[in-house]
Amino acid sequence: MAFVAALTTGCADAPITPDQLEADGVLRGARAQASFSVGRGAMQQANVVQLSSVLATQQEGALEDRDVFSASVGTIHLHVRADGIDTPRPVSFRWIHGDQAIVVPGTLSPAGALRHGASVDVQPHQVGPWRVEVATEGSAGEPPEVIYTREFTLE
Repeated sequence: MAFVAALTTGCADAPITPDQLEADGVLRGARAQASFSVGRGAMQQANVVQLSSVLATQQEGALEDRDVFSASVGTIHLHVRADGIDTPRPVSFRWIHGDQAIVVPGTLSPAGALRHGASVDVQPHQVGPWRVEVATEGSAGEPPEVIYTREFTLE
């Protein structure tokens, strides 16, 4: 019986011919596959987010970008500029030293200038390499995606 059905409906590997298509490119209704056709969605432009940053001891005002900080600095501030977004997006700022991480929730906002993103208080004994990551919020069971990383040293 399956053999007869295959003969009457055509072979699944056979090429589609122009006489089997409607004017809009959808298979004609006589074929069972036509009931599975999907309406055409609107094209969307992909946004590419580009981040730039400054690590500084200043929370506001004139900023001095640094990659090396004194162990007695107290607080380090990350200022970010997000290009390529139209609306604010929730993110997390992860300050990582060795196997320890401090996670600070935050927001990336569309702006033409640097904005304060997050800060971390450091202790004199926490010398060595550090990094700060900006990660998206995970969705539908997906883990957060790191979209930016900046390294610095506390000495």
